[in-house]
Amino acid sequence: MRLRFLIPAYNEEGRIGRTLSALRSAFPGVPVLVIFDGNDNTPGVVGRFEGVELRSYPRRLGKGGALREGIRSLADGDVAVLLDADLPVSVEQIGAAIGAFDGNDLLVARRIYPRRPGARYLLHLAFNALAKLFFPALAPLEDWQGGFKIFRAEAAGEVLGELILDDFIADTNLVYAFLRRGRRVLEYPVIWRHEEEGSKVSGRVMRVTLMDFLSLVKLRVYYSPLRPLLSTRSFLRAQGLILRALRRTLYAGSAGAPPWAGTS
Repeated sequence: MRLRFLIPAYNEEGRIGRTLSALRSAFPGVPVLVIFDGNDNTPGVVGRFEGVELRSYPRRLGKGGALREGIRSLADGDVAVLLDADLPVSVEQIGAAIGAFDGNDLLVARRIYPRRPGARYLLHLAFNALAKLFFPALAPLEDWQGGFKIFRAEAAGEVLGELILDDFIADTNLVYAFLRRGRRVLEYPVIWRHEEEGSKVSGRVMRVTLMDFLSLVKLRVYYSPLRPLLSTRSFLRAQGLILRALRRTLYAGSAGAPPWAGTS
């Protein structure tokens, strides 16, 4: 099994150093690719580690865009470990999940939280219920949105053209694309470390939830006879207006909105 870590990183200079240090220590021979689309000193931190490749992008990719770039970087035979930059699971659990992956095409983390804010848990349940209503193939899974997954390069390459979302719902996009093609998907329980500091969601939960809902609707339309509507000028114009409004609201009051806040 030829492993490769993929780490999307948007302005993670305060957290990614610890993650890379842990990975280099636990998996010294496994290459790491950091996909950077921010504007902080993440490249400077990454540059201190041997065996870690950095790819920087001048425009905001989003989680989904970073995922697509990561898939394109893989070679046939690779097994990718997709991981959030804050290392939400221990390296011991990563190793155990890699051992359990054999014979599957995709492993998704079922997150077990020592503690989690009640409001976020309720929103999680509501999101799962809505996603399963839209996409019944997700019904056997309890949790698939976590930032820790393992997948085979060939299987991911087959669904690359279906990965249309750039935001946090990129996980749902990926998992459903695997399921609808009959790929083997394993749900694997892990203890999840949730960090409020540096989180892209905490403090903006309701606004992110609204964006997630709109993305679910878009994905449902994509997998329907109405798909051509997504390419019409009217839809693209409306989508751009809505996204610009939501993104400006999402980052209102933060120390500098990201460069993509004014674009679609």
